[in-house]
Amino acid sequence: MNQPLRPYFPSLAFAALAAGLLAACGGAPSGDRPAAASAPNAAAKPAKPDPARDGALRLTVYSGDYEALANVRAPAAGMPGYALVERPLRESLKRGANALQEAPLPPSIDVEAATLTPRTPGVGVTAQRYVAAVSGAQNITSGAIGRKVAVEHTSGGAKQTDNGVLLAAGDGLTLALDDGRVKVIRNYDSFSLIDNEGALPRQSSLQWTVEAAQAGDAEFALSYPMGGLAWRAEYLATIAPGDGCTLALDGAALVANRSGRGFENARLSLVAGEPNRQRGFEPPMPLPAAPMAAYAADAVAAPPPPPMPVERSAGEQHAYDLPQPVNLRNGGSERIALFPRNGAVKCERIYAVETGGVNWQTGTPLVLRDLQSETGEVPVLNKVEFVNDRAAGLGLPLPAGRIRVFLGGDFLGESSLQHLPAGADIKLELGKVFDLTAKREPTDFRLDRTGRTMTESFAITLKNAKKTPATVRVSEPLPRWTDWEIVASSLPAKKKDARRVEFEAAVPAEGETQLTYTVRYRWPQDVKP
Repeated sequence: MNQPLRPYFPSLAFAALAAGLLAACGGAPSGDRPAAASAPNAAAKPAKPDPARDGALRLTVYSGDYEALANVRAPAAGMPGYALVERPLRESLKRGANALQEAPLPPSIDVEAATLTPRTPGVGVTAQRYVAAVSGAQNITSGAIGRKVAVEHTSGGAKQTDNGVLLAAGDGLTLALDDGRVKVIRNYDSFSLIDNEGALPRQSSLQWTVEAAQAGDAEFALSYPMGGLAWRAEYLATIAPGDGCTLALDGAALVANRSGRGFENARLSLVAGEPNRQRGFEPPMPLPAAPMAAYAADAVAAPPPPPMPVERSAGEQHAYDLPQPVNLRNGGSERIALFPRNGAVKCERIYAVETGGVNWQTGTPLVLRDLQSETGEVPVLNKVEFVNDRAAGLGLPLPAGRIRVFLGGDFLGESSLQHLPAGADIKLELGKVFDLTAKREPTDFRLDRTGRTMTESFAITLKNAKKTPATVRVSEPLPRWTDWEIVASSLPAKKKDARRVEFEAAVPAEGETQLTYTVRYRWPQDVKP
């Protein structure tokens, strides 16, 4: 039988999986190799040490859940993050039935999806079972049923010990004593197994029954999903000082490992996407700050760039296959370059006032004079925008993550990106501008029910404390009704969408500019506000 059966797990109580990962993943000490254990009708033996295994370990980590891992204190099944592990095994088999085992298992493994696949003809997996490690008194007493135990208890003020086979555990312990009596002990001090014989395993394991047509070495692939691993992109955008706006963009991946074990010499693929799954470690370790000289053009001779990952389509996502094996230590975060620096991306720096409006929409015009809208002091935002296309000097799929923006060596701020395909517009909001201020005030409101119109007027005062002039993009909400028209304004108006209008306001150095406008709303006769 050349294909493995679907995993079969007997009705064992699922307990907390024992901490530890396959030794080939690199986190276990050199002496902590997969151990032999008993299996029905065959003698189990551990996997044979093979130096080639580590080099061939394949690890695919999916994006998403990077921040969610910070909310988890210990690795466990079902924790955030998602990765697929595949490692080769080489076993010496005898002809007929063989028993193989992998133990201990990583705490975050999805054990129900684990599969052992033979790669050698004439070899088949006929059974797969999961054995949980004992955990807690209730788990131990349940596992001891049918075994001989010694129970210590107090009777008549004196300590005594009864030996017998444990028949039931619940409302006390029910023993079959050696003299033939059945005794129920409801209040006991302790009990111990007289004859364990491996009935209560100390570590979780996967066990297989393997049939071989002939004796000899056989190759297998052990694959399983697990939690505790996630990644996100980390971008650095450096805007060149001077007139205009051109930036250099570096892209890297941050891979967090909180799975409970490390991986050595792993062939790593990073997938930018979050496929549906049926379903948090300490926060990712902070990366050391890069020296500012690294951001300054021509400051020092740059070292040769490392080999870049190979980007490819992976189903409905994008994957990045690393050309060299990597080490992912448990509890750490690894930084890996995603693509070479794009040194001349065309961009636009924008000062913006974006007033919040009413965030609901009704079937009738909003005719109340005191409509809730943002007035008084409003912030002026510092923004950078560019297009992710080849004409702008980019045109790459950009995985979700954080982008940090510098102007030369000065930090402007940071923003977050969602997964962005080539051709998408990128709009980064980096913070508030210190030397530009804005004040927004309503100046007039008139309602004409007979004429089915209303007009509303606003004044926005912009002040500039800089020693250089500035242009501010003012985006105004028009929430009262969908049919509107700017009937008067001190600056040209541009319709942004069905509910917003934009103005470009030039503000002189150490001066101010006032923008005024009036909007008129109309509604048809069959609409009753």
